[in-house]
Amino acid sequence: MAATTYLLTKTANSAGECQIILRTYIRHDYRMRIQSRIWINPKRWGKKNSITIPATPGEEQEQLIEKKELLLKLTRYIEDELKHVEDKSSLDRTWGEKKVAAFYKPAKATKERVKDFFDIAADYLTKHKLSESRIKHFNVLIRCIKRYELYKRATGSRSFKLNIATLSYDQLADIEYFLTNEREVFKSHPEIYDAIPYLTKQSKKTYKPKKESDKLKGMPKERGQNYISDMMTRFRSFIIWANDNEYTTNNPFKNYSVGESVYGTPIYISNDERKKLYETDMSDIPSVAVQRDIFVFQCLIGCRVSDLYKFTWKNVINGAIEYIPKKTREDRVQTVRVPLSDTAKEILERYRDPHRESLLPFISSQKYNDNIKEAFKKADLDRMVKVIDQRTRQEVQKPIYEVASSHMARRSFIGNIYKQVKDPNLVGALSGHKEGSKAFARYRDIDEDMKKELIGFLE
Repeated sequence: MAATTYLLTKTANSAGECQIILRTYIRHDYRMRIQSRIWINPKRWGKKNSITIPATPGEEQEQLIEKKELLLKLTRYIEDELKHVEDKSSLDRTWGEKKVAAFYKPAKATKERVKDFFDIAADYLTKHKLSESRIKHFNVLIRCIKRYELYKRATGSRSFKLNIATLSYDQLADIEYFLTNEREVFKSHPEIYDAIPYLTKQSKKTYKPKKESDKLKGMPKERGQNYISDMMTRFRSFIIWANDNEYTTNNPFKNYSVGESVYGTPIYISNDERKKLYETDMSDIPSVAVQRDIFVFQCLIGCRVSDLYKFTWKNVINGAIEYIPKKTREDRVQTVRVPLSDTAKEILERYRDPHRESLLPFISSQKYNDNIKEAFKKADLDRMVKVIDQRTRQEVQKPIYEVASSHMARRSFIGNIYKQVKDPNLVGALSGHKEGSKAFARYRDIDEDMKKELIGFLE
């Protein structure tokens, strides 16, 4: 076990002080002499080879107390370091000098980097429970905000960096304006989209359209007010979480109003229109005919397209489709079971393929939607419907084939069944909506026939 005694050098410095030397026991025949770098007046060095402290309070007393404490710390440090040396025979004065140098200039502790806005956003994704779809939408928002930063730097604020602690009302308004007008930003600063693409790395800043109506590769889609409201709502949820988890005390959303989403009357096709679509000869466009059949199948089971694309033959159980809705599986585990109609069974048998993993021959969701529109036109489904223009929030009339999409299949399933049974909980059991769901109301249309039937109860 190491033991240390002290002695004072005989040579004094220009201030008349002598240095304290540590004599540390290494082995029975060797004590290492180590310079302490602590200097004192020889008058304050006692007979017991230790610092003597004057009784009179004052500056000298304070200095000597500090030096005595420093000497004790140095001694403990040297003795602790010796415990980790296995071969004591290798120790020499050089080792002692290095340890003293390390004591006075210890390795600087790695300073923990202060988390910036995007570090906190990454923590939000890992620490906060979010569904798969919400994670995807939040990542879209974060990419937009990264492009917003680049845009601010490109337009004058070269060192601009979003800071969650100083995020302000005006910045929120500026971000919302940016989200609404990204198409124009793309045209004036395409280099931003080379760094952080809208979807994929397809944007080319050197590409020039021949005419204004030409679509640039990688150009952001025009966003409606509902979509902007959803994005700002997600942003607000993130800031509230950051406050709750003590990343910041700043919440600019306290005084910032996020616009409400506005929905028109749900548009869906009737059972007769669905039958017309299914029976229309599309042999001249076979690829469209296949996707038409898949759309009809979706109309008959009412699932979201994200669930439809996951189906395999394992989901077909005793004449029914069984699945757990992807959108709500993290909130609650509820198996939805939808019995298959004769038409649905006919479509499944038509496309049965033991070598294909998916239940039906699916294509990308975008191409699926394009094929649905083309199938509607081929079947002459062109009745005019009223929809909300999300840019202006005004009602406009369009032929139904222009607004047809995969989600119309889900609305058609819900709307047509609800017209017959008028029980939201029963329909919800087939569609996967939980009881009392506010979202369910957007899928059902209280049409004129139902109103007349209800008024008939008064007679």
